[in-house]
Amino acid sequence: MEAHLPSTIRKLNKEMVLNIIKDSGPLSRTEIAKQTGITKATVSDIVKTLIDEKLVYDEKEEDDLSRRGTRLHFAKQSAYGVAIDLGGTTIHFGQFNLAGECVAKDTIATYHHQTSGDFLHQMAADLRSFIEQSGQPPERLAFISIATPGVVDPLTGVVLEGSPNLPEWKNIGLARFFKDTFQVPVTVENDVRAALVGEMYSGALQNLSSAVLIGIGTGLGSAVLVDGKVVRGARNAAGEIGYMMFHHQQLYAPSSKGHFEIACSGSGLEAAASSLFKKTVTAEQIFVMAETGDLQARYLIEHFEDQLAIGIMNIIALLNPQKILLMGGVTKSLSLQQLQAKVGLHTTDVTKVSIEISNLQHRSALQGIAILGLYQAFPALQYMQGKQLY
Repeated sequence: MEAHLPSTIRKLNKEMVLNIIKDSGPLSRTEIAKQTGITKATVSDIVKTLIDEKLVYDEKEEDDLSRRGTRLHFAKQSAYGVAIDLGGTTIHFGQFNLAGECVAKDTIATYHHQTSGDFLHQMAADLRSFIEQSGQPPERLAFISIATPGVVDPLTGVVLEGSPNLPEWKNIGLARFFKDTFQVPVTVENDVRAALVGEMYSGALQNLSSAVLIGIGTGLGSAVLVDGKVVRGARNAAGEIGYMMFHHQQLYAPSSKGHFEIACSGSGLEAAASSLFKKTVTAEQIFVMAETGDLQARYLIEHFEDQLAIGIMNIIALLNPQKILLMGGVTKSLSLQQLQAKVGLHTTDVTKVSIEISNLQHRSALQGIAILGLYQAFPALQYMQGKQLY
């Protein structure tokens, strides 16, 4: 007999049973009842619903009614989503199952189209190709999630103010375009904020309640976790540290890229080097030149690290985080020891902070935007208890 419970209690019980199976399964119905305190009759009723929804499956054969006490598994492969990390240099695609596991991935160079329309159509075509190559049936696609540079409204999936490294990347309805094209829910978030969620889920920021992630790549940005909540700000622009200023002259010289980004990003470092050496030099080459004794390159790196240290000290004064995590291609060459020493000159026992370089690097944004996509498409599933993602 079906237990008639108020709808709210039934919903909570259903979510509890589903997540226990996801996190601790395989489990029998009896074991679930013991762990949850829910009656066996109600557990059986909930399990039947979850099986019908293809979120859970039973070990027993459907036509074998003789077996009892069979175990239930989370049907993590019953659907999948595609996560996209959109960068100024590369685009990363990842296919994720319902357990948040990456089962396929690919990386391509960012397109050099002149219009956002051409860019989006090319991206959709490559997304289709990625799904075809994975061998997964298109009808099992449950969501698409996109991490992009710029200020993003996650409720509408619109890029409000975009990256100068992408074409016409302002007031772009990313969510609507891909939802209309693929007919599935679409989640869009700032790339550094997505990386923050990825680090919270499986990286260096697990089990922390306050932290800042600084992404140093083609551009410069950050994402903030305060008291367990991902901070977006009044209009979703929290963490846009590229626009921070350190000198009064900068106040009268507006820049579309931002003065901190000009001084402390891969593209900014390369621009300074090209001006100094009168030739094109990559950020990686500048670090190598500095290590081999080139004084001009060493000057550029010292200035770069000094600006980064100042920015970090301002962040510490404002937010008092437990950890500051650095990610991006440039961070592989940074002298973490020197950076910590410079920051350490200005911190106390109560403001002292751990500064680390991400081990996940670009994988964190892909993992994080996948989790956000799952969160939106399957709200009953829990991936980070105690954290407020929205």
